[in-house]
Amino acid sequence: MTKQLILRIDPAWPATPSARWALLDERGQMLGEGESEARHWPAAESCCVVLAGAQCLWLEATLPRAARRDEPRLLAYALEDRLLEDPEREHLTVSHRRRHAENGGECLGVVAVDRDRLRQVLAQLAAIGRVPTLLCPEFPAKSDAEHWQIVIDGAQAILVAGPGNAAALDVAALLVALEQQVAAARLNGALPKSIELRLAVGATAPQQLDEACPGIDLQRGATYVWWQIAAQSAAVNLLHDEIASKTRANYLKRFKWPLWLAGGAFALWLLGGTGEVLWQRQTLSSLDSRMERTYLSTFPGNTAVAPATQMQQRLSLERGRHGLLKNDDLLALLACVVDVLGDEAAGSFGEVRYADGLLELSLKGALAGRAATFPARFAGSGLLTEVRNENGGVRLRVRLGDQP
Repeated sequence: MTKQLILRIDPAWPATPSARWALLDERGQMLGEGESEARHWPAAESCCVVLAGAQCLWLEATLPRAARRDEPRLLAYALEDRLLEDPEREHLTVSHRRRHAENGGECLGVVAVDRDRLRQVLAQLAAIGRVPTLLCPEFPAKSDAEHWQIVIDGAQAILVAGPGNAAALDVAALLVALEQQVAAARLNGALPKSIELRLAVGATAPQQLDEACPGIDLQRGATYVWWQIAAQSAAVNLLHDEIASKTRANYLKRFKWPLWLAGGAFALWLLGGTGEVLWQRQTLSSLDSRMERTYLSTFPGNTAVAPATQMQQRLSLERGRHGLLKNDDLLALLACVVDVLGDEAAGSFGEVRYADGLLELSLKGALAGRAATFPARFAGSGLLTEVRNENGGVRLRVRLGDQP
């Protein structure tokens, strides 16, 4: 079963080594959750990380129509006055896009994270073998200007006042921040229709929350579950560009020694196979040289082209000179007989003998009754034939016409 570990990393980690975690199965069902140090985190095939608290800032910027390659430069310029740090020190991730109705440009939602903090988190996770495949902020994946959202989980609160306007803060500061957002929205004529309040298990809302948003419908939403942010398909993944490259590099470092061992084993196998091929080639070359020397010493004055084949041919000739069966004599005579007799030869031969160039066949069936016609039939084939009646049977003797 494939398991997924989701970690909630707050701003104090790893100085405070404990972190909340949730373990899910391949269907996204909860297997367990808790809060512990890294050595007590459960084993899992994949890891996702939720950056909690004020580590992420969600903003919205309007860009003029331009080529996509110019987007990073334009974003840095548009957000320069709204970021606490130099834009060059921030890792920017686009969360959503929408067309601007007035100037024809684009409104981009942007999640900003300090690069040094991001590198610190990823390096620490890589060191303990928990390289994440997803790194996302603890903000809702979707929001709109008419429906705000407040999330309270323990002493932590998240205020989402429309797309690209989210902040994580302490519950004690929530009322002041909400009053400021409502006042700004009323001044711009953009008050929301409702505010959804989501509480985690055991969390409570401030008593004066209704007074901070007069005239706005405050609705109680579903129970807040922090790990569901990472489980959503629309979660904003901060792993891209150079951050993603470093994450992949750290992931590969986990398999450094296994990869080295596998590569070494493959190299040894390749060297062994190459050595075996070279040895076999050397053995074959040695055999060819030995056979050539044997042929030239046995048949001096001849040229060795294919010594093995040439020696077989010479052996066949020598066998014929000494009255022995050559490699192809018997087959040649049988082929000539079958060629003359045609279909009548099928199943008509009994005993077959061959000696000194003479082929002797025992005939049976209808072919034996027509044996008297054989001398005339074989006359034009270059074969000499003789029919004999022996022991109540008919025998056909065949030899080449030039044989004595």
